[in-house]
Amino acid sequence: MLLSAAKEALKPDTAITAAAIAYFALFSIFPITLLSISIASFSFGPSIDRQLIIQRLEFIAPALGQLLGQNIDEIIEARGPVTSVALVGLIWSASTVFYTLTHALQEIWGVKQRRAVWKRRGLAIVFVLIFVGPTLFLASFASSMLAHLRASLPGPIISMGGGMSLVLAIVLDVALFMVLYMMLPHGVSTWHAILPGALGAGFLWELAKKAFLSLVATYISVSNMVYGSVAAMIAFLVWAYLSGLIFLFGAYLSVAYFQRKQQQKEPLGEIGQ
Repeated sequence: MLLSAAKEALKPDTAITAAAIAYFALFSIFPITLLSISIASFSFGPSIDRQLIIQRLEFIAPALGQLLGQNIDEIIEARGPVTSVALVGLIWSASTVFYTLTHALQEIWGVKQRRAVWKRRGLAIVFVLIFVGPTLFLASFASSMLAHLRASLPGPIISMGGGMSLVLAIVLDVALFMVLYMMLPHGVSTWHAILPGALGAGFLWELAKKAFLSLVATYISVSNMVYGSVAAMIAFLVWAYLSGLIFLFGAYLSVAYFQRKQQQKEPLGEIGQ
């Protein structure tokens, strides 16, 4: 199953789909960040620290503050207070990436009955509203759990905290992918069939985060000589592309597991007849 999913994920068509996801993610990351800050401002007051929200969003985009923090601050200052009309515009813009993910999963699962365009866009908008809050909650939960974990551990065991932090991060990543795969199109499969894909994608995503953070530490200074002021955008596109490939790999893994289970049931049905 892993080999089959890897072959599908490495096909040229999959690479093009991942590139499309990265393209629309670039256009959605600013609206999602602004929307998160707006929601946090409504919930906790206008004095909420913007950098704290950006730091929380690094759960889905590592080094977001380092890559896009200054650009986001400038956009926030230029936009001023977010009105109701602007909020609707932010939600519409942020939904683009989820609209793309919906289309990709429909193709992977072979969903023949397609919703109308306005229904798919509406689902993407609803997903944005549902996604932003839980993502911030998961990130805040992870931060507080890690802080309490380090504070409660005795001195000799603190060195083991790194491993426990990694396990917790992987669990949260798996939970995030599980929510994505369950809410987006997944054919007639159940959560049992989706779980292997979420496990594989969550594990790979956490490894990719670690590798990307180490890459960013050296990439920005070196790439600035080549790409100049757009180096941060190039780095984010690379991360979004890798995330898209991992997302699609997890979906293919779930499909392979589901098909294998269906094939195992067929002989049993024939024997019963």
